[in-house]
Amino acid sequence: MNKKKIAYSSLIVVVLVLGYLNYFADEEKVSKSEEVVETVDAVYNQSGYHIEAGKQRDYIKIDKNRDDITTSKTTFEKAKAVFDGLVVTGDNGILNASKDLLLKNNIFGKSLSGWEINTEEIEYKKGTELIKSTVGVTATNKDKGIVISGRNFTSDTRLEDVNLMGDIKFTVKDITLEAEKAKYNDKKKIVDILGVARLNGNNIGDTKGEIKGEFQGISYDLNTNLLKTDHPFKISYNNIDLYGDHLVLNDKTEAFEITGDVYIKVDGYKINLTSITSDGGDEIFFNGKIEGTNGENSFSGDSGVYNKITKKFVVKGNLEGHDKKGGKLTTDYAVYSTETKELELYGSNKKDIVYVSPTEKAITKSLKYNTQTGDISLKDGYTYNSSIYDSKGEELYYNKESGDGKVKNGYIKNIKESQEASGKDIIFNQIKKNYIVQGDANFKDKLYTLKSEKIEYLGEKGFAYLPSKFEVVNNKNDKFIGKKAEYNIAKKLFTTFGEFEYYTKDNKLTGENLLYDQNTEIGKVEKNIKSINLKDGSEILSNKGEFKKDQYVKLMDKLKLKIKNTVIEANSGEYRLKDEKVYIPGEIILNDNIRKSNGKVVDGVYNVKTKMFFAKKFQGEDEKNNIKSDIIRYYVNEDKIQLEKNVVIKGENSVATGEKFDYYKEKELAKALVPFKVIYTDYTVTGDNGDVNLKTNYLDGKNIKIVSKLKEEFRGDYVQGSMKTMALDFKGNVKGRMYQENTPVDFQGDFVRGYFKKDKNGEYRVNRVEIRKNAVIKKEGSTLYSDYIEAQPEKKLIYAKDNTKGIMKDKGVITEVTADILQGNLNTEVIELIGDVRIERKDKNKIFKSFSEKGRIEKKIDTIYLIGNVKLEDNTSIITADEAEYNTKTRKIKLRGEYFVDYKANQTMKVGEGIKRVNEGYNNFIKK
Repeated sequence: MNKKKIAYSSLIVVVLVLGYLNYFADEEKVSKSEEVVETVDAVYNQSGYHIEAGKQRDYIKIDKNRDDITTSKTTFEKAKAVFDGLVVTGDNGILNASKDLLLKNNIFGKSLSGWEINTEEIEYKKGTELIKSTVGVTATNKDKGIVISGRNFTSDTRLEDVNLMGDIKFTVKDITLEAEKAKYNDKKKIVDILGVARLNGNNIGDTKGEIKGEFQGISYDLNTNLLKTDHPFKISYNNIDLYGDHLVLNDKTEAFEITGDVYIKVDGYKINLTSITSDGGDEIFFNGKIEGTNGENSFSGDSGVYNKITKKFVVKGNLEGHDKKGGKLTTDYAVYSTETKELELYGSNKKDIVYVSPTEKAITKSLKYNTQTGDISLKDGYTYNSSIYDSKGEELYYNKESGDGKVKNGYIKNIKESQEASGKDIIFNQIKKNYIVQGDANFKDKLYTLKSEKIEYLGEKGFAYLPSKFEVVNNKNDKFIGKKAEYNIAKKLFTTFGEFEYYTKDNKLTGENLLYDQNTEIGKVEKNIKSINLKDGSEILSNKGEFKKDQYVKLMDKLKLKIKNTVIEANSGEYRLKDEKVYIPGEIILNDNIRKSNGKVVDGVYNVKTKMFFAKKFQGEDEKNNIKSDIIRYYVNEDKIQLEKNVVIKGENSVATGEKFDYYKEKELAKALVPFKVIYTDYTVTGDNGDVNLKTNYLDGKNIKIVSKLKEEFRGDYVQGSMKTMALDFKGNVKGRMYQENTPVDFQGDFVRGYFKKDKNGEYRVNRVEIRKNAVIKKEGSTLYSDYIEAQPEKKLIYAKDNTKGIMKDKGVITEVTADILQGNLNTEVIELIGDVRIERKDKNKIFKSFSEKGRIEKKIDTIYLIGNVKLEDNTSIITADEAEYNTKTRKIKLRGEYFVDYKANQTMKVGEGIKRVNEGYNNFIKK
């Protein structure tokens, strides 16, 4: 029978809470609004739980304002909980308001599937059917021989799906896997170890062997005894280390298969291959290409077998075997003993024999090798390589002790001394460093490669002789070609006799009788030195000279520099190769034979890289133009001359001046880079920058101002056109002034095209001007606005269209005219108006307006003619008519056709009353 005790006083509540703190250090204090119900020998059957406990406490919340009583949590001591097929016991338990169960201290659990759990804390979340622990758990299945432990544990209550993290150990029978993350599925009987895993096992298989391993992800099937992984791993098994990417291992039979990046380590050897298989017996099978080494000895082949008892490898197919000294022979079949270190080789008729050692390698059809003396004889075609020598040919004999050797139709190379001889017959002594080569002879040392029909390189005497036509290439790929030469090996002096050629990467130098010192890299040329730039073909010539490798070429007697069509002549000069510049002091003569131009400068520098010639105090001329400047920069490839400071360019009809021009000889184009001035016939042109073509007299400039002798003026942001025909286009913020019978006419617009010609007095003036977009013309009191205006000052004609408006002021009267088209003749003083004609005259407070389809203003007779849908309006009346004639002087109007007169007070006059009513009642309007 249960015994219950209810404590209502605050003192009892505090005592109970302090008692529980011995078990739950993190419990909350009982608030004043809570009461505790304590049950001894309790049985709890609620919310899917069956809990038996030595003591149960229910924390009850009481709302004094209401009758509600709720349980915030329930705690247990010495509890046994049954839920979802799991039985768990522990010293303490808490069931919170959400019915989540937390058990602490000495936890033991058992599932229906036979799993047992030991831990210090376990939590069950209601509704998730998951149990969790973060303080370390050990799960055991005695029937299956499985023990799983880990720091963090999550599982269903049947322990069929287990997840572990941190310090995991999975033990089944004699194998233990250690990792940081694992999963186990009891239905599939498969353990999945995630991340890094370590394998340990003793008494494995029939031989009771020991196994160890390191993995990145591994699974173990309890049903088949198969350990599998698809990640790089290492297994140590019976003193054999196996490595690979994929593994299937039967821990019972010791049979296995390893694939992927596979290699094996045994008896000090590392063996690479495609796969390793074993049926668990004495032999391990190596499949695919095999490569093995123990540091001293190595081998390779197509396939092989290792016997664990005899300690021997049998390797077949494309075999390479290495002895303990580093010697290697290749063949088809070999047997190597890991105990005796012996390699048995078997060749075939189809395969060459190859010998290799740490210092030598030979491939041949016939090989004799003495491992004691190191002598070797190769025949029937061979290649031989060593750390000191390389050789290839039909035959080779070499005696290591004497250093004597012979090569037929091949080459011999001393790597240590950087010497190589090749030809039809070579007799050499490696100790004396002597080589006599005949037939297509070549010899190469640290400094040169020598080519000739015969070469005598006598190292013991310190000389090399080239008795016939030769070619010598130094170690920087510079090349000498000549007829005869000798080389002093000790002093590193190279002497040619007669004509020679010397090539570097970008230059060619020729002359006669060269003495070249390899130590200083200075060459002295006795006669006719010439340096040619191979990139652009420019030449520097002199009677004699001197050069230093990659430093300079000195031209000591009468320099001549040829660049494309230009010839530069001076007394002397120096080509500095690092700077890629030719420095020429003193007076210099320039000649261009194609353009027939010439000039003089002083102190010039030619930049070979940029193809630019710089000099001072330039004075030059061609067929038509004279040019001078303080500084000249001549860009040869661009045919461009840049002129700076006090520049004057005189053409047939023009003079251009400024501080900086680019002048193109072929086009005769002067490109001003800074503000400039051009005087052309009767015009003065100034601008910020622009192009002046002296051949075509074409002008293209920015912020240009043109002023004629007659003070006519044009200016604009951009100007293009021919000064020869004087047809020029001005663009952007165009302004100007022209004259009609000495009366100034000012104009402006976004675009102006001006045409100029000589008048009867032989002076240039504006003949016709076109103004487009935002066009304005002003003369005396009249202003004309339009998007297109064409004016001919000489003929006194004007034409305007598109958004046209004219404003005329005459004795206090302002007349504003708009029309689609306006055309006027200032000789007859007649203006024709076409399309949507509107005329408005303002005289003090009086305003007269007219509207019509067409109109004509004849100033000489003070008359305005209006035609088509005429409408006349002043301050008081409106008249409509077919046609009207208005005299601006008498202010009288004549009407034609049907008309109406309408006062602003809505009085009207109908057709038929006509002239009578006009004369009687409306003279006040008609006379306006």
